Parts: sequence; C-alpha cells; structure tokens
Amino acid sequence: MTTAPARPVRDRPTWICYLQNGFFAWFIYAFGATQALLRDEQGTTRSIAALHGTFLATGSLIGSLLAGKALMHWGRGTVMRVGGIGAIAGILVYTMPHGSFPVTLAGAFMAAMCGSFFVSALNAFVMDHQGDAGPSALIEVNAVAAFLGILAPLAIGLATATVLGWRAGIWVAVIALVVVEFARGRNLAPYRTASSELAHERRDRMPREVYWSLALFMAFVATEFSMTFWSSDLLRERCGFEAGAAAASIGAITAGMLLGRLIGARLAERHAADRLLRISVVLSLGAFVLAWSFTWWPAVVLGLFLGGVGISVQTPLGIARAIQVSDGLTDRASALALVFASIAVASAPIALGVLADHIGFHLAFLMVPVFLGIALTILLVRPVAAPEQLEHQPA
Repeated sequence: MTTAPARPVRDRPTWICYLQNGFFAWFIYAFGATQALLRDEQGTTRSIAALHGTFLATGSLIGSLLAGKALMHWGRGTVMRVGGIGAIAGILVYTMPHGSFPVTLAGAFMAAMCGSFFVSALNAFVMDHQGDAGPSALIEVNAVAAFLGILAPLAIGLATATVLGWRAGIWVAVIALVVVEFARGRNLAPYRTASSELAHERRDRMPREVYWSLALFMAFVATEFSMTFWSSDLLRERCGFEAGAAAASIGAITAGMLLGRLIGARLAERHAADRLLRISVVLSLGAFVLAWSFTWWPAVVLGLFLGGVGISVQTPLGIARAIQVSDGLTDRASALALVFASIAVASAPIALGVLADHIGFHLAFLMVPVFLGIALTILLVRPVAAPEQLEHQPA
C-alpha cells in the first residue's frame, strides 16, 4: 500500500539518537578488527581470545533483559544517559593500555550491557517521537550505524600504522559519545517517558501479535549475523580467496546494507513495513542463490552485495513492526526485541558452524535461506496492517 509520505523530523533529540547509536556501532564494528591485535598483545590462543565475543554477546543479553525494568522505573531519558556513560566506561576499560585478559573481558561485557540499555530506550523513543515516520527513522538510525561501521575498521588500520596504536581508532567513539552526552544537556525531558505511559506499560499484557513479530525479527537477526560471520568462508571455499582477501570482501555486504538503508528509509515513508519486508526477503533469497551457486568470484561478491541490500531494512523494520503492534507498550517491546536479537546473535552463527563441521560448509550455509523462509512464512501467515489501517480498525 502506498500512502502520503511520512518523513522523519530530524530535530536535535533525533540527531542525538542517530549519533549515539552510530558511534556505539563504531565500537561494535571496530571490536572484531581489534581481536587479532589484542590476541598478539596478550599472547592468547584464538579459542581463548574468542571469549571476548562471548562476553560481548552475554553482556548484550543481560543488558537487554534488564532494560525493560529500567525503562519502567527511570524512563527513557535516564536510561539513555546511564547506558551511554556506562558504555563509555566499558570501552575505556576494554582499551586500557596493557590491560590484562580479565580486564578486557570485563570491558567488553560492560560496554555491551550498557549499550543494550540505551539502544533499547533509543529505539522506543524514535518510534514514539517520529509517529508514522518511525519505521523510516529507524532505518536512518541504522544507516548512520552502517556508515560509521564502514569507517571504524579503517580507523583501526590507520591508527595501528601510527605511533598512536590501534586503541586510538576506538577512542574516536569514546570522544564522540562524550560529546553526544554534553550535547544532550541536563534537560532529559524530551526523552522521558510520561508517567501515564509507564503506568500503562507496567499494567497491560503484551499482545500475542508482538511475539510473532519478535520471532520474525529473530529470523532476520539470525540471517544478518550468519551472513556477516560466515560469508568470508564461502569466498575461501568456493572462490579460492586467501583469508585476508575474503575478510576484506565482506565489505560488499556492509556497502550493500548502507545503500539499502539509504533507499529503504525513503521507501518506508510511503510503503507499509510488511510490503517492504516481503520484497527484501525475496531479494535476499535471490542474492543468496547467486552467491551460493557460483564459483566465479565477481558473481559471488555481487550476490553478497545484493544480499546486503536485501537484509538492510529487515532488522530496523522488524523492530518497528514489533513496536507498532504492541498496543502502546513501546518500551517493553523494544527491550524484548533486543533480548530476542541477543539470543539470535549468540546461537545462529554457532549453530551454522557446528553444522558445517558435520556436513561441510557449503551445505550448512543453506541455513541462511531457512531463516529467510521462516521470516517469509510469518509475513504471509501473520501479516500486520499499515498503521493508518490499524488506527481505523474497530475496537
């Protein structure tokens, strides 16, 4: 369905949300690029160093579980501030010069936990603040994150080549997040949840439709992280790429996601989320067939790029969909979405890896279209009306 455009209002509070989320994404994207460097410093094995990722995922899950109650108790403004300051502290602990292995683990955990706090509040605020333009605004939030995510590994590489060292590449995010908090100022009123809304959120039961949307969102997150974690192995196995070239080529997915979000934000101003999601799933499936079937590297890289375009709108519109059907329980739905996302991030790539050890990577990678098939089934079986249709439905 095509509607009158609902354009996001990019006012000061919205820009602060864009930048806070974007520079936290800078840390997340830079995190992977620092693992080999940190492993060399600490003299650990790959399996031991991989615990940093485990602690990052665990911190995100715990932060997501706590975010709902924190939002009910403090409101969005305080959660965004406390979470932002905690994330800054966690990043500083992680990047502490000569930090021991337990210290860097603690920093990764703290940064992820506090980041989940403010991301949950941020998503809820953007959806309420932007009204009908909420889905488009959430895509823009993620477009900023994708853009800064492309820059972050480059900054790590440049900093590593100078006397500053790799930590300076992550400290860019720390400085930016501090500036964001100063720009927010003392007045948190624009971000606060009204007391009447908090009472409604504490009292009412979550509609069943929310859980269908959360299952859909979980399938989307599983798709995105399975692709970003394992596509380099596809290039190595099918195209004979060396490890470094394969890892660099994954930038095709990120570039596709950035382009897709820039275009998707405009499409979401006029089209219902479910329609865009169905198109994105079909595009993702077609892109997967291209990447999975060929051994000619240009075709595989093109498939990964188109896959990035396809998955670009899925997670932001997935969150928007869950919030839209929550009957005003915005904060709880946003926090639950991050819980489901954390579970998907922690389980889907590992499940694919375990399966690959038993049946081979090429066959195991078919888990990606399975996740997309689950998503398409939910979209077809449990469709959600556009917001303007929901508003005019009889009670």
